[in-house]
Amino acid sequence: MQLHWSPKSPYVRKVMICAHELALLPRLELVRSVAAMLKPNAELMRANPLSKIPTLVLDDGQTLFDSAVICEYLDSLAGGALFPKEAPARWAALRWHALGDGLLDALILWRNERERAAPLPALLAAFACKTEACLQLLETEVA
Repeated sequence: MQLHWSPKSPYVRKVMICAHELALLPRLELVRSVAAMLKPNAELMRANPLSKIPTLVLDDGQTLFDSAVICEYLDSLAGGALFPKEAPARWAALRWHALGDGLLDALILWRNERERAAPLPALLAAFACKTEACLQLLETEVA
């Protein structure tokens, strides 16, 4: 399997942690791929028309994209060690997965807003509020 990746992507790092925890790293061929917003990557687009990473190319040529899908696929290869098959444990695991993705989305948008010439204070405050709420939930439910 080929994984289009970059060390800068938090979504790629999530997939790499999943692959590591499931002992699947040796099965991955890592393909360093640049996925810039303003310059679509033609090579990457052959596997993923969205020109986004991570993108996983399976041995049969089929492609999977989005870190959540790739993590679920890797988990299925390992027999379901990370995502339980039965409710309510499955829904709890998927809820944490979605929270992690949402927090990553908010943090990336927050960083981008902070780098603008004239960041909107209300938007910065909203990202700070959402981030704090996620961290409080983690602290409350994991502790």
